[in-house]
Formats: sequence, structure tokens, C-alpha cells
Amino acid sequence: MHIEEEAAFNSVMQFLHCYEKQDIEGCLSALTSSRPLMLLGTNEGEVFRSAEEIRTAFSRDFGCMNDIRWGEPHHVHVAANDTLASVIIELPVSYQTAGKTEKTLFRHALTLNKEDGLWKICGGMASVPFSAGTYSFT
Repeated sequence: MHIEEEAAFNSVMQFLHCYEKQDIEGCLSALTSSRPLMLLGTNEGEVFRSAEEIRTAFSRDFGCMNDIRWGEPHHVHVAANDTLASVIIELPVSYQTAGKTEKTLFRHALTLNKEDGLWKICGGMASVPFSAGTYSFT
């Protein structure tokens, strides 16, 4: 990775680290304030267009999830120029909910823009892949 790609990747990893630590303000500091924002979550109704919507969603997440742990990335793709970057990453996550440990994969596709010399997330989506043959489009 060249320097801009590495910086964009590090910004995404810092965002994920803040989520793992349930640091809402840290998560929000990774988001753009100079461009329109749009993030798509893993649930059907999770379409976020403001930091306040994300604050509410993350508060809800952290109200029912504990001991969040990201594993090592499995797949990473980063492309960046001086002002715009794309980071696609797949990594495992585990967390506690309702007294039970859950483990799954998360895939994130994030777009970042350069803001005051720092990479900030301005768009993206998260997905949880299903095992082959376990879903239907009917």
C-alpha cells in the first residue's frame, strides 16, 4: 500500500477499534462533517444519513452487545488518491448478547474523503454473509 492507502486503511481500523471499545464519540469522529453521509447497516431499516442517526444506532447496539472483538482481516482492498479512498474489508467479529457468545463475519465497504488532512468516512455499507445455500430470494 502507498501512504494514502495506508492512511485510509488505518482510519477504518481506528473506527472499528472505537466500535469494539463501545466509544461512540470515537466512532463519530471518524465520520465526515464536510460531505453528505450515508451508511447502510446489516438490518433492512438501517439507512443512516446523519451522525445523530448513527449515534442512536450505536447506542442501541451497545445496549445489547458486550465484549465486542474484531479478529484479523481476511480480505482487504484499498484504493486511494489524494482526496478519495475506498476500503473493502472482511473480518470476523465476536460479541456477547443475552448471555451468549455470537461469532460471525462482517464485510465493510467504505468510502472516505480527505478532510483537514485526515481520512473520514462519508459512505459505506456493512454486510454479514450467509453460508452457501442457506438463503432464498423468494
